[in-house]
Amino acid sequence: MAIEWEEYLSVGVERIDNQHKEIFRRINSLMDAINQGEGSLRVADAVDFMGEYIATHFHDEELFMSEACYAALDSHRKEHEKFSQDVTMLKKRIMIDGATKMNILKTSQVMISWLVQHILVTDKALAHHLSSSRGQEINSPPWINTKKETI
Repeated sequence: MAIEWEEYLSVGVERIDNQHKEIFRRINSLMDAINQGEGSLRVADAVDFMGEYIATHFHDEELFMSEACYAALDSHRKEHEKFSQDVTMLKKRIMIDGATKMNILKTSQVMISWLVQHILVTDKALAHHLSSSRGQEINSPPWINTKKETI
């Protein structure tokens, strides 16, 4: 089951959105491999990619937040540091134990929960900040009604 990129996930910064889309593609590729019984062949590559890619992505995102005077930069940065530590831990586990079923499961769990928690919540808070500072409306998830009803 693929995790689809939807426009409501956008933070409104093309470079950041494109990086998020690449993260989605890579996690979906790993999930496809797991579903086809090939997770053990692909999990190390997925973790290696994520470790390298997030360093660039987090740098870009944090630089942008700094330039935008984003008040929640420090807490956002701490989430980045935590995820980087999680990816490093996964990489070490795979190097020591190999691509065991437990390591494959843990890798997919960490990456999917990152997508859900960080992009849908933390990065969307950044998107709200940016859109309000620009005087724009933001794309919200379809399950959230942002239109105010008048009686």
